[in-house]
Parts: sequence; structure tokens; C-alpha cells
Amino acid sequence: MQKNMTDRTPGSYDDFVAYLGTVRTEEELFSRLTYWFAGQDRPEDVLSRSELVEARAKELGFWQGLTFRMERWLTDGKSELEAVGREEFQSRIAEDYAAYREKADAARERFRDRRRAAPLSFTPDCLENVPIQNVGWLVEGLLPMGEVSLLGADGGTGKGIWQAQLIAYVTAGRTSGFFPQPPEKTGSVLIFSGEDDPGKVLKARLTAAGADMSRVMVVTSDAYFARTGSPLCIPDTSFAKYVGKAAPALVIIDPLQSFLPAGVEMASRNQMRGALLPLKALCAKHGCAALISMHTNVSGRARLADSSDIWDIARSVLMMGRDKNSEKLYLSHEKSSYSAPARTALLHIEQAQVEGVKTAVAVFDSRTDKKDADFMEERRVRTAQTKEDTAQAILNVLAESKLGSMPSTQLRAEVMKEMGCSDRTYIRAYGNLIKSGEITKKNIRQQDGKNQWYSFLYCSETSGKVPIN
Repeated sequence: MQKNMTDRTPGSYDDFVAYLGTVRTEEELFSRLTYWFAGQDRPEDVLSRSELVEARAKELGFWQGLTFRMERWLTDGKSELEAVGREEFQSRIAEDYAAYREKADAARERFRDRRRAAPLSFTPDCLENVPIQNVGWLVEGLLPMGEVSLLGADGGTGKGIWQAQLIAYVTAGRTSGFFPQPPEKTGSVLIFSGEDDPGKVLKARLTAAGADMSRVMVVTSDAYFARTGSPLCIPDTSFAKYVGKAAPALVIIDPLQSFLPAGVEMASRNQMRGALLPLKALCAKHGCAALISMHTNVSGRARLADSSDIWDIARSVLMMGRDKNSEKLYLSHEKSSYSAPARTALLHIEQAQVEGVKTAVAVFDSRTDKKDADFMEERRVRTAQTKEDTAQAILNVLAESKLGSMPSTQLRAEVMKEMGCSDRTYIRAYGNLIKSGEITKKNIRQQDGKNQWYSFLYCSETSGKVPIN
């Protein structure tokens, strides 16, 4: 623990979640200290504390023999409680937490010593005896059931508008280029919204996408705070009750930052693990999928606003951004723990109206093999224009100049800067205008006695003189 127990209620749920976020080894997880915390189960707890221990064990990869280890841990802890009595056990710890922690650490160290002295006393579990389990999918290959997935997006790329397509798919079975195969079954969606207003934004957007409004439930951070005077956070009892009552197929948390406990630093791996552990346990308990949304930063795992650890926690990671050259939006499947990542979807946003209210819809365009890193590293290249576009630009620049003329080198520089065309395209366009007689060029003597080529719009009467600009 990072804080003395006297600073908080001994055995509080928040203490327990924070403590689990700090453990890294099997010995630390299945310790006497952890059992004492788990023994403090109270009606207001979000989940059974034993469920949280099991979820943390799975997160750390302790799958083999987990049932046996859980039973042994619970049995050993119960034996100690029966030996001294629950009240005596709890009061002894509450009165002198530091002493108990020292005792627990000493017991853990003795256990480590025994392992080091007899390394062959532990038999690895045989993978042959582990049953193979199918992965359930909310969206085949994209969003697994019972797990947490992640959507990271650059500002202004329409993550909420794409989410509307996802919600339409889940609630109404609406297919599209994004989701071409109908779902095995539809379900409800619970949205925890920290940014979008249900009446001003969400309802029109979801209606335009074709979602079934009777199967969409919304909890906003602002409304919850106005009603209770407290922020709504993922580890809270209220959060779990919302999920339990709604029984959704999909939980959307947008953005994640709006529902983290105060004091949680997103750059802290331990704190983020502890904050998201209850969400993982809720998904496993109710068999639903969770999609958390975040804003993005630079590139790769570091794109996720201060905490690359969230990338590791999520079983599926999606990233949205904008192609620098085509200006199309993209949705890239960057990580998939249970299947091959899907190909990147290209899309654009179109305006729409619902009952006179302006909104927007995401429209699927195509798919590409490019990933988020490819788009991020790609340089912006102006698309070369056709010679007809370039020819029109030459005429426009000359028409806007005084006397309809200018030095040919200056004309060339201005048109190429404006159009982003190649030398070849400019030369061909300029040559065709000369042949058609729409422009002419003349070699004009300058005041310093040197000659310079000028381009003229139409066949100007000026000859042999320097145009006065």
C-alpha cells in the first residue's frame, strides 16, 4: 500500500482495488494480506472481492490451476480466521495495520524461501488438461464479449459518429460497409457519456445511424454529479448497479477520463490497472463487451493520452485518424488478442437532419491494408493536378495581374505553388495555351539592359517594353 491505513477506512473497497493494482506475483496476490482485504466484503461493494482477485489472477496470466489456487487461498485464510475469530482477526489488523503488514510480508518471504529451497515441489499444469474455450464476439473479429476494448481517436475524426454506426448494428442489426455481416443476435447498449449531451447530440446522431432508441440507455457524468454531488467512477457501486440493471450487450465509456477516480494518474501503470480492474470483472460477470474511448497523442502505444498500459489491458484496440492527403478518415484495427486484425476502414462524414436538427452520419468508403502508423508517418503530398486544371490556373493568375502579364518565371512559381503540380504538367499546360493563342510570351528588355521572358494574357499589343506593374 502506498498510504497508511489510518488515512482511510481499513479494508475499504477502494483500498482493495488500489492494492490489487500493485500486486505483480502469485505470492503477492494469494497472500494473507490479500485474504484479509477480501474478508472485508460489504453489501455496498461493487463486486465480490474474491471475484476481483480471480480477475486479477487472469489478468496476470495465472490461468493454469487457478481454481485450485483460489480454493487453497480461501481455505488457508478461513483456517486462520477460525483460529482467532473474525472479530479478533479484523480488530487486530485495524489497530495496528503496519504490524500486520510486516507479519504478512514475513509469511510471504518464508513461502518464497521454501520455494527456493525445494523448486521441484511445484508441478506445472499440463496444457493437455486445459479445455479450449471459444471466444464470444459482439462484432465478429472486432469486439470480444466479456472483455474490454479500446477506441483511440484524434480530435475531430468522428469517433462518436462511428460509434453511432456500431450502436445501430448492436441494437437494430443494421448492416453497412463497417459491419457487413448481421449479428447473431441484437442487444441493448449502455452509454456512459462525459462529453455528448443526450438530447442535443446523441439522440439525433443515433437516430440518423438507424439505432433502436428503445434499446439505448445513457448515463452522463454531469447529470450524475448534479443529482448526487459526487462524480461517477468506474469502481463505484453505482456504476456496477447501472451495468447490472441494464444488462447490456455493449457498454461504451466516452471518454475514459470522465469516469476515472480523482487522483488517478493515467501515466501510472499501477493506478490504471487498479481503476480498470472492476470494469474487466463486470464484463466477465455479465458477459458484455466494453468499449472505452480516449483521445490520442503521438504514435503507437504512446498514442493513448499518457497511458500505454491501457493498450495492454484492452483485448482489441481501434484507432481513428485522418489521411493527410485524401482527407478521408480511417479506422484501423491495431490490436486483436483473439483473431487477426481487420483491414482498415476508410470513411467520411456526411451531414444529416433528424426532425429539423442537424447531425452527421459516418459513411463507409472502402478498405485498405495501411495501418495507423502508416498514416501517421506519411508525408503530406499535394495531389498533382491535370494539365487542364493547371492551364486554367495559369489563365486565372494572369487575369488577376496588372496588364494581364508577368515574368514567366514568376508565373510558373505561383501556379505550381497554388496547384502542387509537377514541372511536366505545367510545361504541357503552358505549351497548349501558347499553341491555342490564349497566351503569348515575349522577350522584354529590362531597364538594366537585360532581357527577360514575359507571359501575356491573349495577344497583348505591348511589344518590346517592360510592363509597369
